Parts: sequence; structure tokens; C-alpha cells
Amino acid sequence: MKIFFLGSGDFARDLLSNLLHAGFGLSAVITRPDQRAGRGLRSRPTSVKALGLEEGMSVHQPGSPADPGFMALLEEGNPELLLVADYGYILPRKVLEYPRGGCLNVHPSLLPRLRGAAPIRRALMQGEHVSGVTLMVLDEGLDTGGIIARQEVEVEDGDDELTLRGKLAYAGARMVVDNVPLYMDGAIAPRPQEEALATYADPIAKSELLIDWTHAAPRIHNLVRALSPQPGAYTYFRGKRMKVLQACARQDNRSLPPGALDIADGDILIVGTGAGSLYLEKVQPEGKQPMGAADFVHGYRPGSGEALGA
Repeated sequence: MKIFFLGSGDFARDLLSNLLHAGFGLSAVITRPDQRAGRGLRSRPTSVKALGLEEGMSVHQPGSPADPGFMALLEEGNPELLLVADYGYILPRKVLEYPRGGCLNVHPSLLPRLRGAAPIRRALMQGEHVSGVTLMVLDEGLDTGGIIARQEVEVEDGDDELTLRGKLAYAGARMVVDNVPLYMDGAIAPRPQEEALATYADPIAKSELLIDWTHAAPRIHNLVRALSPQPGAYTYFRGKRMKVLQACARQDNRSLPPGALDIADGDILIVGTGAGSLYLEKVQPEGKQPMGAADFVHGYRPGSGEALGA
């Protein structure tokens, strides 16, 4: 069976890695063109391209699926199925209908919940205790196609975007290995999604990265882990940006105003919120490497009268 893998982002890279480790046969990788980024605007490949080349795969970057070069690539390679994950492009009908088996998408949520661009981060921000991954048939809608299989994944309190993404990519790979051959043999019929249950995971806006200390501690904790390790939720300390990369929400007897700092037992960093206290475990002051709360306390010696915030 000739399968092309289409993906660009970190979830796609993790999924591809798991598929290759499982020995799942993929004939080629299609990913977005290199992008210029960073201070020097140097050309950077997608993480999927980097992994594909490292694994000795045939990697292609044809640009938009609407470009003639994309269809030329399919016509030359003649894949029976396109397996898509975190690709970054909407596939037009002519692409969706070209392979014999159509196009299947591995989406990191339990569809129809959290359709769209940021399902992993939104699940964490919403404090979900269960997430999951769905194998679905791609159509022209936004994650609206028929479902082939779904697998639930537990979301633990200590999970952040990195760890939950890893769990979902592993579960997604197992789902592909177990179900794609059956689907191609006609043994599985896609079932329609329940539109009444649909919710959406909008892209993360830059404004959402700034911590609002008037929110309750659990809500801030969920924001921190949804944005960790990158791009990182941030606040201000002594007029400079500081990322909060790891934290723990607790109910205690403190009555700290939102953003107010307190130090316990000499090196435990506590911040007041709109409800409860947030114990900071890892931070990254502007221009510095990430550090544990104890190192921050010993290095910066924040006073109990200081506060975090704009």
C-alpha cells in the first residue's frame, strides 16, 4: 500500500516518529516549505522535514495544495492514500478525491469536540481530564469528516502541551496501524459526527499569553501548562517579562492580593490570584535560561511586598 504522509507541525513530527518506530509503511513525506524565522531570518525546515530526512525518507515541499506542482507530485507518485496530521493547509477537492483511499486525518481531540487549529492547548486551558485522538476521513469542512476510530487519553495534572502531545501522538500512531489497513480493505465504514456536540479550538492569540492574576489559580495553572514549554505564559517582574513555565494551584490560608509575591520556607515562590494561590515551580526571566523557583528566589531575592504583573 502506497501512503504519503502530509504534516508540518510538532504533533505531526511526533506522530511520524511513532509510525516509523512501529514499522508502518510510508512512501513519502509532504510538508510545508521552509520558513524564515529568528533574528537573522534564516530559512528553517519544518520539524517533519528534519525527521524525514534524518530517517532517509523521500521528502517533498510543493507549496500550497492548490498549486499545479502539488497535483503533479501526486500524479507522479500515485499514492493510494494520503495520511494527514497538523499539515497547515486545507486540501482542495481535487486532492481529496485523487487517491483511491481518499485522505485520512489524525486529529488530536475527540471529535466533534475541539475541531480546529489548537485542540491540545485548548484542552489543557479548559482543564479537561480526558482528551483523545480521532482518525477521520477528510472532507472540505473543518474537521467535519466521518470518524473511523477514536481513542481516549487521560490528561494528568502534571501534563503540559509537550507531554500531552506525546501521549496523543503515540495513541494516534497505534490507531493508524490498527485501523488504516481495515479501512482500506473496506472493513470499516466511517460514521458521521454529531454536529450538535461540535466545539472549536481557535488558534492561540498573542494576547492570551499574558497572565491575568485576577483569575483563579486553577485557571492560571491551566494556562501555564497549555503554553509550556513554548511559547510560554508570561507576566512582568520588576518591569521585565518573565515566563512562567511550571506552576501548581493550591488552596491555602493566605489572602494575597492578585499578583502579590510571598516566599515560604526560604525558597518557595507563591503568587496571589483572584482565588487561591499559585506556587511557581519553573520560571524564565527575560534574557535568562529557565530556572527552578528556588534558584530564582536565591538569585533575585524578591521581597514579600513585590508583585508580578504589568
